[in-house]
Amino acid sequence: MKTFTFAHQGLTVGALVIVLACWWFGWTVEDLLTSGPLVVVDRQLANWLHGHATDAVTHAAKATTFFGSVPFLTGASVAVALFFIWQRCWYHLLTFVLTMGGGSLLDLLLKGLFHRPRPVFVGVTQTGYGFPSGHTMGATLFYGLLGLFLATSKRPWRLRVLSLLVAFLVIVLIGFSRICLGTHYLSDVMGAMAAGIAWFASCYTAVEVLRRRQEVPGAWPKPNVHPPRRTRRETGRGR
Repeated sequence: MKTFTFAHQGLTVGALVIVLACWWFGWTVEDLLTSGPLVVVDRQLANWLHGHATDAVTHAAKATTFFGSVPFLTGASVAVALFFIWQRCWYHLLTFVLTMGGGSLLDLLLKGLFHRPRPVFVGVTQTGYGFPSGHTMGATLFYGLLGLFLATSKRPWRLRVLSLLVAFLVIVLIGFSRICLGTHYLSDVMGAMAAGIAWFASCYTAVEVLRRRQEVPGAWPKPNVHPPRRTRRETGRGR
């Protein structure tokens, strides 16, 4: 019974994170569709940042946003996948591939579904739709999942907490850099974070359930199958 309870703790926490992230995403989408208060904040914040931008801030934002770009995340993802293969961390590899591959398709699907235009500023040229932010979503998937891997490892608790804090800080900075550069609104970044968290939490939880079913004896209830009845000849009573 203890093993059964422990096996379901991760599923419960994962389901809770997924529900909260989906609620956050739904709340963001609702404000977009109804032109709610978040849309007003979007425009005010974008205009204020663009009006107060300096060369130093722009250069810092460009340097930060690089770590959420497709070329960097692609190369880093290949390196991480090769590391998991070298270490024979097959469940981590499966989670990582599902998260990054499926998350990329999810980002394209959401952009095509909402068709939200990007901010329009003089000197800022971007193509494609704005919701959700692809850089922010990629960063949420990549750094968020790596932070989760470290947080659930057997390393000292300080390192585990630090890994989550660092992942959170990197994701926020990359998202903020997209707003500073005038390529996305705040809601684009928020929606990307929410969708990214929901997706990598779903992938991690699903693979964790699979791992426990295969590696932890008795972690899941087995069907109540009665053994076949023995005949009189097998019991020796017929002799």
